[in-house]
Amino acid sequence: MSKISEAREGYTPRTARVTVCLDNAVSDERDALMGRIREVGAEISKAEKSNRADERLTRKTKADKLRDDLKQLREDLAALEDREREHMHTLQFTKLKGLQWADLTAIFPPREKVPFDMQLGYNHHAAAIAAAKTNAVELVSGKPTTLDDDDWSTLLDLGSGWDVENIVQTVLDLNVLHGSRAVARLKKD
Repeated sequence: MSKISEAREGYTPRTARVTVCLDNAVSDERDALMGRIREVGAEISKAEKSNRADERLTRKTKADKLRDDLKQLREDLAALEDREREHMHTLQFTKLKGLQWADLTAIFPPREKVPFDMQLGYNHHAAAIAAAKTNAVELVSGKPTTLDDDDWSTLLDLGSGWDVENIVQTVLDLNVLHGSRAVARLKKD
């Protein structure tokens, strides 16, 4: 029969990573560029139909000019994606000790109109963000860098709802859901 204290042997708290993109201007520029690429593609199709009817094979056609434009747009897109990568940030979160998580969740009462909060007994968004702030690091060239209050303010202001929700879900998975799923899966009557 095993002893609970044996669980400490070789124990390392779980960690998980989330990558966020914090530049909406580049994203807007990408959307505009993708729209232009679609427009040029449609213009090429239209020009090819027109040129076949006219059978103008000896000079550079409108479709050929548009293909050159499309090639340049794709090169611009590749350069933009390189710039976009500069705004990607990888965050790493670590599971808290059980009592630390319990103390933290006690601070945030559940929101009445949020069923998941009511089920858990606390505001899961606020608790997860507070937990993330206690031990999250940014991985810069693979090395952990501590986040300060200004970093968190920027992250929560510039990050999309999708980015913030990924952080919340990752922290909840580490501190609540992973354990509850394991118990449910392994529990024997």
